[in-house]
Amino acid sequence: MNTASAAANSNNPRPRSASEEPRAQRTWIAVLAAAIAGVLLLLITPFPRGFQGETTGDAALVSQVENALDSGHWHHVAAAKIHGDDVTWGGVGADDDSEFEIGSITKTITAALFADAIERGEIDEETNLGEVWPELDGEVAEVTLASIATQRSGLPAQEPSLSFGDGLATFLSSYIHTDPYRGTATDLVDSFKDVDVGEQEPEYSNFAFGILGQALATVTDSSYGDLVRDRITEPLGMTDTYVPGSAEGLSHGYTASGLPAAPLTLGGTAPSGAIRSTAHDMSIWLRATMDGSAPGATSIQPREDYNESDRIGWAWLTTKDRSPNLTWHNGGTGGYRSFLGFDPKTSQGIIVLADSAISVDDAADVISTSEASVATRHSAQVHGDQAGAHS
Repeated sequence: MNTASAAANSNNPRPRSASEEPRAQRTWIAVLAAAIAGVLLLLITPFPRGFQGETTGDAALVSQVENALDSGHWHHVAAAKIHGDDVTWGGVGADDDSEFEIGSITKTITAALFADAIERGEIDEETNLGEVWPELDGEVAEVTLASIATQRSGLPAQEPSLSFGDGLATFLSSYIHTDPYRGTATDLVDSFKDVDVGEQEPEYSNFAFGILGQALATVTDSSYGDLVRDRITEPLGMTDTYVPGSAEGLSHGYTASGLPAAPLTLGGTAPSGAIRSTAHDMSIWLRATMDGSAPGATSIQPREDYNESDRIGWAWLTTKDRSPNLTWHNGGTGGYRSFLGFDPKTSQGIIVLADSAISVDDAADVISTSEASVATRHSAQVHGDQAGAHS
């Protein structure tokens, strides 16, 4: 090397070699991978268990609920126990006026609207989807509203995706804990025009119950939310029970591991699980349904076998293996769980609402005993109720 070249090289920074650039890239990739692994570890790390906050209301009821549910729960809970005309409330970190998503207990209200519409002469049990929407044809037009109400319509369990983007958003919602249901009532109707109808045998379907609620809204020239208000909540004085129109301002619950879960409004499928309520209002609903004074209370009457453990009415399940047997439904969303059950013969009932995504079905044991825990049966457990969805 000559002197001029040496001087030039000594005055210029040494260029990064080809081998150094991949090394830097690998370093950043390793850092990013470590960060992602840390987030995933956080997602699966169990948070401290046990209900959080001060006990409210009746301490004895709270103790009964905690014993029934064991130690797998955390965060807040509100409960109501009914015996005839007596109602006892209790909670931890919540009280009888605290608001919760009730998930698929919403279906019991949709079923009551169905029974009430029959009593009003607006429809009958054999009204089919083609009569509600004359533009439908094929097998889907022949699906009856009663088959939907007894969970044996043959319709898919979940709403078909309208587009690739919609399907991707629904898939990702299970991981990022957001509302997976973005379609409107019109979108819901459009989504089942070409849907395949399966065997009419027991299969839990949130999609079908969304259709049932929207069919009732169409027949009555109303909206689902207005029907709930005008025919159920206002007549019964359930002032804190409603169908949310948007997620703005709504409280949220938590996943099983303690991460915040976005509130659900469910769009067009709201009739399957969007209602928000309180333990106080749910006690009104339970008592009025149990004594037959609620609109559409005939929906509780068992009409078909659902599985080995339960018979089904319109939405409501009735056990065959408990003492005493209970008429019940549960619910679950991405951040909430709920259970409501009662025995008309003894006039006893139990309601438990929790703002974390861990089953509270064992609350049935507060008023009834079973050979197998209600929580181990998946008969009304849905959508994974799944993170970001409901059951």
